[in-house]
Amino acid sequence: MKRIEQLLSRDLSQPIEEVIKLDQRDEETVYNEIVEYVATKRIKEQYRDLLQAIADGPSALSEAVGVWISGFFGSGKSSFAKNLGYILANRPLKGTPAAQLFIEQLERQSPGDPLVRRIQDLLMFINARFQTHVVMFDVQVDRAVRRANEPIAEIMYTVLLRELDYAQDVDVAALEIELESEGRLGDFVAQCAALYR
Repeated sequence: MKRIEQLLSRDLSQPIEEVIKLDQRDEETVYNEIVEYVATKRIKEQYRDLLQAIADGPSALSEAVGVWISGFFGSGKSSFAKNLGYILANRPLKGTPAAQLFIEQLERQSPGDPLVRRIQDLLMFINARFQTHVVMFDVQVDRAVRRANEPIAEIMYTVLLRELDYAQDVDVAALEIELESEGRLGDFVAQCAALYR
């Protein structure tokens, strides 16, 4: 008699992350998150709509820019956001671009689905046309590290500074950005290093 584990295509002994963490960037973990992702029709529609808006962005300019992913605890918000970030950045995971892994996973679930084909077309268009730099972060995690009442715009700006390798102090970062735009940041850093060894 066959056991249940022999009937399944996935290894049941493999550990499963209880909570998807946006800052978890271990290649093996992210790879597994993408190739094991299960997307409902509604989720695929949301990916399609969001990718369509991104693709249309340059030709349909709007001040209404931004996306808010909401839902109940355990509804898949973090998975949705993390996968979106990886497929837009299209970083390789175990030698395969993230967007390709994602599409292959959707195809395995729904072979021949026109919705999956549309998502693929949009991803190919976006990844070919736009150079993206994805900054992923969890507002709650970053807010907990800082002040609880800090405006979200300040948290986002600080995360952006960190991602771009600037100082996280806004005033120091402003100086770095100004010096960099003038082509003098390297000299400034060298002088500081020489003075404060």
